[in-house]
This record gives sequence, structure tokens and C-alpha cells, in this order.
Amino acid sequence: MAMYNEIISKHLEIISHCAFCGNSASNKCAACSLVVYCSKEHQKAHWKQHKNECVSYELQIDSNVGRHLVAKRTINLSEIIIQEEPLVIGPKFPTSEPICIKCLQRLKRSESIVESLCEKCLWPICGAGCVTSINQNIHEDECTVLVKGSEKIAKNNDYMYDALTPLKCLLLKFTDKNKWNRLMELKSHMEYRGPESEVYENNYLSGEEFETSSDIIHKICGILDVNALDVQVAGLELTAIYPTVSKLEHNCLPNTGILFDKCGRIYVHASRKITKGEHITTMYTNALWGTRERRAHLLSTKYFKCKCKRCSDATELGTNFSTIVCNVKGFCKGNLTPIHPLDDSSQWDCDRCPNTVSSDKIDAILTELNYIVDKALQNPSINSLEDAFSKLKTRIHSNHYLCFNIKHTLIQLYGHSMGYKHSMLTDDLLKRKSELCRDMFFILNIIDPLYIRLNIYNSVILYELHLALLESAARISENKAESKGMHDEAKVLLSKSLDILKNEPEGSPGFKLLQAYKPSINTLK
Repeated sequence: MAMYNEIISKHLEIISHCAFCGNSASNKCAACSLVVYCSKEHQKAHWKQHKNECVSYELQIDSNVGRHLVAKRTINLSEIIIQEEPLVIGPKFPTSEPICIKCLQRLKRSESIVESLCEKCLWPICGAGCVTSINQNIHEDECTVLVKGSEKIAKNNDYMYDALTPLKCLLLKFTDKNKWNRLMELKSHMEYRGPESEVYENNYLSGEEFETSSDIIHKICGILDVNALDVQVAGLELTAIYPTVSKLEHNCLPNTGILFDKCGRIYVHASRKITKGEHITTMYTNALWGTRERRAHLLSTKYFKCKCKRCSDATELGTNFSTIVCNVKGFCKGNLTPIHPLDDSSQWDCDRCPNTVSSDKIDAILTELNYIVDKALQNPSINSLEDAFSKLKTRIHSNHYLCFNIKHTLIQLYGHSMGYKHSMLTDDLLKRKSELCRDMFFILNIIDPLYIRLNIYNSVILYELHLALLESAARISENKAESKGMHDEAKVLLSKSLDILKNEPEGSPGFKLLQAYKPSINTLK
């Protein structure tokens, strides 16, 4: 209880600036407790902006998960829960890839050395026709800072692209007091990022570049690492921070999805019915990693250990997505899973024999097999992938996430590679493609049942399965009932494949895939 009260006190200290004017304040919004005001007049003046936040959730805090959002009423499927503008939006962080300083389009390395430069700060731009799709003034404030020492930087082609998004954050201190205060309220976890930490040593931004203290720069980088989202807007890969969305709790089986408009505004929607009192969750890691990898990533970047339903289950909800094959004396072939899934050093035991394996041994096995997968995917061919898959199956479950990577590439080669077009596949290979698709779709329906994180993977699998079924149906056309059944299933699969991608933002990989798949509707007819 003492720890709980301490956390509450710290939280109340953090939210202490009026959301309208930025001055000290203590009167919380009674509906959501997310913002405070210095007067009723400012609360009324801020309502037009705040009403989009102040609807179906409230901020709560406890000693286990810290700050999080809870539904204060039933939230229906597809209902918009949060919509808000970013505090900051800029180039993907961290990255050293050259980008146009004005429109944020990625530049090729050769293009970043040509004469197309901003006339003031001399940083690379696309050219005379450069037009930003996000904010016409996105470069204006930072340009006045980057102009210092610009001639030397341009001469040496020494552009610090990693510094651009932290700089945009820092400039809020001088250009928008309200946004700066809201940015500083977010968690940076500096207690884990001090001078003795690896992340502190890797941060080469000293603060001198921006005429500010190194402590502020380290805190900004911490806020970005912990809270920033990867955003795809108008074909751009960006980083953005959203004040309310940053408070969403992580879960490997989240109940919300996220969409962005062309200007970077975020829309968090319910991916299923959320009951009153339920935590509103999102996902901060890769759903196609195994539990061991997901939890390690969350601990190193977000500084917490996930204890969700999926992470707590040794078989990952029956998928065996991390299961290792027991090879005692070369014949057991049982399933090795962790005895205590939430203990990173737990022994792994076999479901067929008394054998146990240490977590260090598991890590060694995965390191070895990761090398096999990476090598096979460098220049993938059907033969190299099938060979890699055969090796993997002797060491890990066929549903393992490393096998999934191989399978997903295989189904796109079967039917499309030279010598392996659908009409050229043997009946056995056609059946194999269909089985691979169904195996993967079974897994995805468990680890991403609401089509939140793995839309493209789901869509590709269903699309490729529909192609395999159409070819199979054509080969048994004399059996009208069976052929019609396959054709009807293919039609359903294609429709589902397109539907999954319908909300993909324009210019994104999912949107491009949707455009490529749409003509198949006419082919199917």
C-alpha cells in the first residue's frame, strides 16, 4: 500500500499543468482524470479539443502496471476510443538513413550528396518540387537550429539524421509550452538509462549540438524509446509520440487496433467488444516472435516483463510457437516447453520423457537455427527453403516461429517462381502449398485473432490459399460438386483477404498489396 500511495503521489505531481495554457493547475477533468485545468474558463475553452479524448475510458494506476486506461463503460466493436494529434512527428527514430529534411521521404545514399539542399540549413531535400504531405511548416523551426555549422556539415556530408526527431521534441520547449509539458509527463525510465547503462553509452548526442544539457537530451531519447510509435503515413516511415495513446497498456493479445490519417492523426479503435472495467490494451512488440524473444525485447526497450495470457502459457495457447523438439538419444521427439514460462531462467521439460534442458541450452539451439533461417532467406529458393525447413523440423516444432518464417516465403514461391507456376505444380506440391497455408492461418487465428498486428501476413496466406484452391478445382472439373466447393471456398478466402486490408493507409505496403489483389475479383468471376 505504501508503494501504491507513492506512485499515486508521483503521478499527481506529473499532471500539474493546465492543458489549455500550460500554467500550474490541479483541477482534474472529472470524467477521465487525464488532464488538469487552472480554471473552469480554460476547461470550457479546451473542451473542443479534449472531448475526443474524454469519452469512454479513464486513467488508473496501480503498482503492477503503472498508468493504464480502463473502459468506464462498454465499448463496442470498431468504436473509436482515442483520436489525437501527435505531440511530435518526425523521421524514424533511431535511424541513420538519409531523408529529405522537408517532406521526410527516404533518400538514396547517392541522392543525399547532390546539390538539392535546403537553401538555409543546407540539409538534403528531394529537389525543387519537394512537397510535404504532413505539415507545411514541419521543417521551419528546426531549420533555424540546423543552419548553425551547416556549411561544414554539408561539406563533409556529416548529417546526423538520428538527431532530427529528438530536436523536434526539444524545440517544443520554446515553441509550444503545452506540448512540451505533456511530453515531459511521459515515462523515460531514466532509472534504467543512467551513465553506467549501455543505452547511455550508445547515445552520442551530447546536448551541445542543441545548446541544452545532456540530461535533457537523454530524457528525450528515453521518452522516444519508451513511448514512440512507428507510423506509416502517406508512404512514409515515421516516428510519432501521442500523449494519451502512450498510456495504453501492453498485451500480446491486444483489444484495440490503430489507424493513422494522412497527417499523422491517430485513431485507436476497439477490435472487439470491451466491457466496463476492462483494461484497454495495445501491443509494443512483434507478434511473430516467440515468448522468450518478445519478453526480452519488452524488458530491454520498455523496462517491464510481460505476464499476459500468451506469455504465461508454455505452449503459447496451443500453437507450439516456441516449442523445441526433444532429441534424447535421437528418438524421443517429444515437445520441450518451459516449466515456468514467466521465469527466463526456467528449465524446459519434455512431455514424453524425463529430460530437462537449461534455458542457456535453449538459447544456443535458437542461435544456431536462426543462422540457418537467415542464410536460407538471404537468397531464397524453393530448394534452399525446403532444405532449411527439413533441418529445422528435427530440432523445433513445425509450428515454431522460425519455421513460420520459412513457410511464409515458401507459399509465395510455390505458384510464382520459374518452373513452379501453379499450373506446373504436381498435385502433391499443390496440396503441400494448401497445407502450409492452413497451418499458418491456424496459428495466426490464435496469436492475432482480431487481425490487429498481422494483417498483411493473414492476407497473403488467404490469397495464396485461394490461388491453390482455384488450380485444384480446375483439375477436378469433372467432379462438379467437389470442384464447386473448392471454388466457393476460394471466393470466400479472396473476399476475406481483401477485407483484412481495407483500412490500410494509402501508400503503405498493405495498401499496395490490396491494389495488387483487387483484379483477382474479376478473374474469379
